[in-house]
Amino acid sequence: MHYGKKKIAMIVEELTTFFFSVGSNDMVAKVKETDKGYDIFFASNFDLKMQKRVEHLEENLTRGRAPEIEESYWGLTGSGDSQDENELLLVGAMIDSAHVDICEGYATLNLFRAF
Repeated sequence: MHYGKKKIAMIVEELTTFFFSVGSNDMVAKVKETDKGYDIFFASNFDLKMQKRVEHLEENLTRGRAPEIEESYWGLTGSGDSQDENELLLVGAMIDSAHVDICEGYATLNLFRAF
């Protein structure tokens, strides 16, 4: 598999793992390759008791891309437990932009990773 596509798959996997850890039982993921990069759409419900963790997700995803961190550590994701947010920080370092909407136990994420 192409190295860049493997990273996209890892991003979706980390989001799936995160939302399972906050009580999701209904998720959808869509990846679209464009001429500039990858659009990733992810939507999920979550347990309302986990609202603060989900809100913290937005903070982690909107920090901005950091290629120096990505290249060093992307292969290490998945090694922590589901409570460890380091993987989400890394996902944030791997994407160029993120728009997150959270309301009433449901979150939608629109992420973009340029080539």
